[in-house]
Amino acid sequence: MFFTNSVKIGKEVIEDLFFFPESQMLDCNQYLINNRENDEIILFDAGNGKSLKALFEGMNNIGLDYKKITKVYITHEHVDHVLGLYELLDVMKNNPPEIFAYEKTAKILQEGNESEIIPRDLGISSSMLGIEIRPIKVVNIKENDQFRLNSEFTFKIFYTPGHSLGSIIYYEINKKILIPGDLVFAGGSFGRYDFPGGSLTKLQDSIEFTNKLDVEYLLPGHMNISDNGNEQIEYSNKMVHSIRDYF
Repeated sequence: MFFTNSVKIGKEVIEDLFFFPESQMLDCNQYLINNRENDEIILFDAGNGKSLKALFEGMNNIGLDYKKITKVYITHEHVDHVLGLYELLDVMKNNPPEIFAYEKTAKILQEGNESEIIPRDLGISSSMLGIEIRPIKVVNIKENDQFRLNSEFTFKIFYTPGHSLGSIIYYEINKKILIPGDLVFAGGSFGRYDFPGGSLTKLQDSIEFTNKLDVEYLLPGHMNISDNGNEQIEYSNKMVHSIRDYF
């Protein structure tokens, strides 16, 4: 297995919710919930695989055991968010976590469709990264599904295409937490729409919908997190709609 030697430094956003920032090599931010009630850890997005050891070491530094990861929730099908699944399943082969993804992403992962996972425009392949993409078992989740992790965290799923065919957001109803993958970022940025399956119009519609949610904690797939979520999403909404001026 091919790992980076760096360590992901974990930060507690609120009690039992942790942020691990992306590494500098086609990776993504990752989020963990330490579910004390069930003695398990829930992971959002798997990163690029090369950074898995860095995540494990970062978890260990704050007293979290990667062997307690029982569920992985994926925001969308792109390489920097899913490639770590294959490494994680290999490392935890004796007690593998369940993988959850929206139906379009789930189908891509179930089929092991590399062309959908790694856009050709990137000019790379899974073999270059030392990881084999293969069909894996995935639990199919649907729009408006809700899952209750414990008495503290309940997430609702919304389908938000535009960046990719399978993009969804995870919204925690009570604590007003949003895990949007690559839909919106802090500082007014938003996801690319020029990859296969991307659409500017759909991205604009998805961000406009997301802008109506009550969000305090914005936990995006890249760059910084924010505890002023609505302001950041509104800024992204204005920016993405301004693109219409150029057509």
